[in-house]
Amino acid sequence: MMGENDEEVDATVLVSSKHRELIGSQVLSCKQLCDLPDEILLRVLDCLSTRAAVRTSVLSKRWRHLSKSIPSLDFDDENFFEKSQFLNFVEGALSFRDLSPLKVFSLSCYVAEGESRVNTWIDAAVRRKVQELCLCLVVEIDRPVEYTLPYGVFRCETLVKFHLEMFYNFRVPSEVCLPNLKVLTLDFVGFVNDISFEKLLSCPSLEELSLKSCRCGQIEVLNIGAPNLLKLSIFEPEFFAGLNRHCQLRIHGVRIKSLRYHGQYGGGDHTISCPSSLVEAVIVVFYPAEENPDRCADRVFKLLKGFSNVERLTLFYEGLWDMNEREDLLDSFPVFRSLTRLKFDISPVYLDCRALQVMLSQSPCLRSLVFARGLIEDSEMDGWTLDPVPECFLSSLKEVRICNFKAEDFELSAVRVLLGTAEVLEKFFIHCSRHYRENFQGSLMKHVMKLPRASDRCAISLEFGEKCSGCSRKI
Repeated sequence: MMGENDEEVDATVLVSSKHRELIGSQVLSCKQLCDLPDEILLRVLDCLSTRAAVRTSVLSKRWRHLSKSIPSLDFDDENFFEKSQFLNFVEGALSFRDLSPLKVFSLSCYVAEGESRVNTWIDAAVRRKVQELCLCLVVEIDRPVEYTLPYGVFRCETLVKFHLEMFYNFRVPSEVCLPNLKVLTLDFVGFVNDISFEKLLSCPSLEELSLKSCRCGQIEVLNIGAPNLLKLSIFEPEFFAGLNRHCQLRIHGVRIKSLRYHGQYGGGDHTISCPSSLVEAVIVVFYPAEENPDRCADRVFKLLKGFSNVERLTLFYEGLWDMNEREDLLDSFPVFRSLTRLKFDISPVYLDCRALQVMLSQSPCLRSLVFARGLIEDSEMDGWTLDPVPECFLSSLKEVRICNFKAEDFELSAVRVLLGTAEVLEKFFIHCSRHYRENFQGSLMKHVMKLPRASDRCAISLEFGEKCSGCSRKI
């Protein structure tokens, strides 16, 4: 849903460069608002809410003319006390506006019996060559199983951004032609068993794709393969079993640079083929409680192989633990030759986990290691250390960050091991939990500074407080 923009408007920045000098001089000579050029006034109108912008039409003939060309229209039924007021305002604003190109059309409303009415509004935006279409449609639960948007939406040559939020099944027509669509966001949308969805997800100019809490219905295989896709985000909360529970997900991106996945990796035999262009990946996976640990380990292993070219990786931890006793997987672990930053999130990490040690040993160029939820050494062996020491600890690892540090004995032991084995370490950062004083009396900094260090260039810093600057989150 589009919000109001309250930022100040710099008139000399809001126009194209070739007109900037001329209009800049006109602005400086203006003594009142109505003396400003049309280009500037339209930008001013674009910064107002749609209701406020429409009301300017009563000021004068010039304002009435300008208000017919408002660049953006934002309609939200929550801003109206009565449904009839909302309906009348939308239809009045659309009939009042001329046919000049529309930059943004945003519509958030409850759809009861007025589906055709809503589609008429959307059609009106398409006829005005809309560039950004944002739809948040609340559909009655007892309505027919599918909702169909106007055909013109999927043939709109000017459409660059499309956001659809609708907790309902959604059918895409057989023909999709969106040659300029670059950003597609689908929230809570139910996919109908139709190959047309793959066409929508694979538009030729698509650069950013986001799927949030979507449902795949009876679709067995879902292919995502837009040739120019740069960013892909798939999110499912743990309580929401939707997109991948019974569906095989195939991601083939020849240019993908950023991939974020949060969801249940438990249904189909997924295929994620990421190229050498992949820069960043964030992977958080959860399983049903009844899932077999060996099956989980196999899937996590396959997942990791698909990301072996990544430069920066944020990873859930439980999946590594499932591989801990799988010699077959540990012996064939992928090499992360391009990985320079590795971050573990969701839960504390056990430093003595064999799968973790193997992953570190297979990351020869690692420069930064982050434990966002804490680090534990729980081997129950006095003087335990990493053996063998990963290659990156000897040649490339420059920074270690540990957050949510409670200063318990097994955490202090993990710090001892890292400081004692990382030979080229330059920065060692610890963010202490507010509960650390319950476990440690005295100066924690002095204690850490006394620990043996393999690197004489290592600077140690401790941070206290709720927010961790290294992870940008509250602890």
